[in-house]
Amino acid sequence: MRSSVLPPRNAGSGVPVVALGVLALAAAVQHRSPGCAALGLALLLVPLAVYVLLRRSLRGVTLERIAPEKASEGDTIEVEVRVRNGSRMSLFHPRASEVYVPEVHAPKHVLFPCRVEPGETVTESYEGTCLLPRGVYSLGPVTISFSDPFGWFQVERTFPCPARIKVYPWFQELRAAERSGDCLSAALADLTRSVAGDSTEFLSVREYRIGDPLRRVHWGLTAHRGFPVVREYARSARGDLFLFLDPYRYAFLGVGKGSSLELSVKIAASLAAHAARRRHRVRLHAGRWAGGGPSDAAGAPLTAILDALVEVRPDGERPIEDVLDQEARQVPPGATAVLMVSPYVRPSRRFEGHLGALRARGVRVVLVVFDDATFPSLYETRRAGSELEEYLARARARGLEAVRVRCGASPRTVFAAPVRRLA
Repeated sequence: MRSSVLPPRNAGSGVPVVALGVLALAAAVQHRSPGCAALGLALLLVPLAVYVLLRRSLRGVTLERIAPEKASEGDTIEVEVRVRNGSRMSLFHPRASEVYVPEVHAPKHVLFPCRVEPGETVTESYEGTCLLPRGVYSLGPVTISFSDPFGWFQVERTFPCPARIKVYPWFQELRAAERSGDCLSAALADLTRSVAGDSTEFLSVREYRIGDPLRRVHWGLTAHRGFPVVREYARSARGDLFLFLDPYRYAFLGVGKGSSLELSVKIAASLAAHAARRRHRVRLHAGRWAGGGPSDAAGAPLTAILDALVEVRPDGERPIEDVLDQEARQVPPGATAVLMVSPYVRPSRRFEGHLGALRARGVRVVLVVFDDATFPSLYETRRAGSELEEYLARARARGLEAVRVRCGASPRTVFAAPVRRLA
């Protein structure tokens, strides 16, 4: 990448030369001097010929911009600009310019070598930082300019070069404290020890019931007790992670990058990245935005979730209770469901019913509630923090894992320690 210090657009100008030619012709007419006439014509025709050839060479120039399609908030990316001189003349002092939108519409300039020979292809690059928040931004057009060898004239041409760059939400690496290094291992261990199923992990023994397979009969204990006894095994635990965001328009807290929605997007991206690295199935539900799927290909489910998170906006028409009416039944037993909500759901009995139903089916439920007392609000007065603490206490008493999130918190601090689990 070359220096961003730009030279003057024109070292000289053809206007003085043309003016001298006009003066020479005027002198030739007044004094009837053939020499002045020849000089005047030369001073007029030579710049004209240079300008015509410069304009013709502009037709043979092609330009291509190569930029990454995806980046994250705060990333610095490299954008390449490739220029090919398809004309019969050399290009002198070429320079390409465009506006890089993710860097708050900053103009970028790319300086090429002093001269590009006919048929030569030159590639240079510039660096841009994604300062704007998550979203999809358009790049282009790109304008290239160059001059003649004397610096008399400068011409330019604009290429549309349409391209889009998708800026993903910023997320943090989450490091689990469990021995296996799996953020879900503690929950899965609890589930396999408490629920009967078809895994190979022994759970308990019980009296034989009609319909039990004979292969589960514990013959030694049957002979000792004098009545049939069968083995019971734990349910196979799953590593599935289901993320529920609440883009309901009345659930929005705070403003800008510090809003509850932006924080929930960062938490969801961090949890999804953490689970996807362990090849767990991750699924996102956020109103009309959804993403995720099986982890058959490395990075595939995470990319789908990040694509969905880019589009999430606080303009949803359905509260989270309506979303759970349709999506809660898709969460299988043994999975983990993380619900990020605002305090407007506190009085909702329907929401509590969904949480209880998930818990009864053997789903680990993590409830992430944003503290409205710490977020600036434009519409409502702030509530006392004690109300939220009482709500979280009731949720924990029902066997849920409840987390309180304040304004400005980071995903790493939210999940720095394992949340309390009550069976």
